[in-house]
Amino acid sequence: MVITLPGGFVLIVEGLLTELLFGTIAAWAGLYATTSGVNCVRDWWGIVTTDSMPIDEAIIAGDPVKIQGRVRPTQPNDTVVSPILNKECVAYEYDINKVVRGSGQGRIDADTKYSPFIVSDGTATVLVDPDKESFSLDTTTRTPTTKQAIEDRTADERLEVEPSAYTSAVGEITKPIELREGTIDVGEKVTVVGKTTTIPEKATTDADSDADAVMTSEECRLTVMNNEPGNAALRKAGRGGLLLIVGAVLGLFAILIFTAAILDIVDWNSVVMLLRRVTG
Repeated sequence: MVITLPGGFVLIVEGLLTELLFGTIAAWAGLYATTSGVNCVRDWWGIVTTDSMPIDEAIIAGDPVKIQGRVRPTQPNDTVVSPILNKECVAYEYDINKVVRGSGQGRIDADTKYSPFIVSDGTATVLVDPDKESFSLDTTTRTPTTKQAIEDRTADERLEVEPSAYTSAVGEITKPIELREGTIDVGEKVTVVGKTTTIPEKATTDADSDADAVMTSEECRLTVMNNEPGNAALRKAGRGGLLLIVGAVLGLFAILIFTAAILDIVDWNSVVMLLRRVTG
């Protein structure tokens, strides 16, 4: 089977098992991209349509709400230090890419780390318990251009980067890499879209003892932003649209491969039946 891909690339898939393998991979990747795209579109819709209100009113609203407030950790030591900017924060995410001339970027390493935190606006407090997909953060980009700068920026043991792969053993020759990191700092103002629930007295712990309610990603899809909600919404919409297009292309790709595999099976069965007739 010969398939022409966007950009003029040609993929040759031979053999029934190979076709089924490629089709399964394409179908899984298409489903993942489509699901991620739908979630991004849902986040976009939630950001632009959800009403913003003070936290004390949000607690009794019973519906998804948008709140704003200042961040503090649940306990003084419940913070993390970001590996690139070296900031004390309650959450960070980073992305390290090598810049490949003529072909965009290639990911080297990426990670997200966070802990539950308190958001307060003076009217009430909410314990926010996000997941990895909850964040939409402003990022700071660093592009080190010298050997020493690359070694300094990637020295943190949490980064899975080998500096020698992007620097020369002699002189200052480097391969360009880009380090991007976003953080939620202590005291920073954030916007959270989600659903608040009250904390049962029996379930109260030290972490939420002074919180009036909790917002979790399990109760309702959660979006945590430290930038303008409008900018975050545009980012979500763009990413969602792109992922939906990728998912559709991969889904079509999988259908073509599975169709070819089915036709191969039908043709083979026809040959078997013909042989039986001839020998019978």
